[in-house]
Amino acid sequence: MKKCFNLLLFCFIITLLSLTECAAYDTSEENEIAERAGLHELSTDALSPEELSGQKDINLFGKAVKFLSEALKTGTTSALQAFALIMTVVILSAVFATFKWTTANTSLHNAYEYISILVLSGVTFTIFKNVFIYVRDAIVSVNTFMTAMLPVTTSLYIFGGNVAAAAASNASLMLFFSLMNTVSANFLMPFLQIAFALCLASAIPGTVNLTSVSTLVRNTTTTVLAFIFTLFGFIMYLQTTIASAADNYAYRSVRFASGVFVPVIGNMLGDASRTVMGSIGVIKSAAGAIGVTVILSIIIPPIVLVILYKLALLSCAILSRVLGCERESHFLYDLNGILNVLMALVIGIAAVLIIALAVFIKTGVTV
Repeated sequence: MKKCFNLLLFCFIITLLSLTECAAYDTSEENEIAERAGLHELSTDALSPEELSGQKDINLFGKAVKFLSEALKTGTTSALQAFALIMTVVILSAVFATFKWTTANTSLHNAYEYISILVLSGVTFTIFKNVFIYVRDAIVSVNTFMTAMLPVTTSLYIFGGNVAAAAASNASLMLFFSLMNTVSANFLMPFLQIAFALCLASAIPGTVNLTSVSTLVRNTTTTVLAFIFTLFGFIMYLQTTIASAADNYAYRSVRFASGVFVPVIGNMLGDASRTVMGSIGVIKSAAGAIGVTVILSIIIPPIVLVILYKLALLSCAILSRVLGCERESHFLYDLNGILNVLMALVIGIAAVLIIALAVFIKTGVTV
């Protein structure tokens, strides 16, 4: 009797629902609002299909080539201007040097050389100062970007199950960022002044030859920087690998325990964790690729600029020797060593940061 009553009640409800009218959503008001707002005037004809849909992947090699071509384009112009300015001084020095042989006065000869070196030093110091400021700004920009990216990498480490690796990587990178701040704020300009003063003291006639001291300072600085960057890269890779192994062991232990004590649900959680870890791995790869791309976009222009200025200085030094300006040529050769230190610094910073991002992309628990 009860089943018959439920069946009749169900049929009665279905009959009532069938008598109701079907309503449709009217979009005339929405279209009217859009027309008043002027949305129909917007056109996407100027956009390419790639711009409308977005890039599916990040081509690091293509991006690096693009950054390199742009840096060569702008850096060549700046280096040629510096080359022209230095060669103008060298040519004038060569012209005035021909007049000093019209007299046998040794003091007048020294005065010609003294004035020539001072004018050349003033021009080159201005050029070097601008290059050092450009490199310092690039280091500050990289440091700012990586400091802003550090919470993202730490969060993805933790979401991916690498808690110990997150702590280790965070500590190492914070120490390296502090080193970068110290280098950019308290090292670059004092080093330029000291190294330039040693080169100038060796070039001025009638003074003590400090070429060996200048070479020792440059070689020591380059060696110390190479040792620091190598040590940082090795420690970062080693401690992240060890911490990742510990995280992997802890994750497997928790997964095994959940599968043993909660057989059905534990296995379901293990299968779900594979999907989660795979998704986090994709996000980590995208974030790491973006980080490497930004670092390359900031670091490649200073490296290219320093290389072009080195070529300009070497060309000026060779032409100076051809024109008979031996002291000026020796001075320019000494200044070229300062750019070696600057290039080693920028390349070392870029290498450590790219290694950190590569380890970040690679690190993950085994699911």
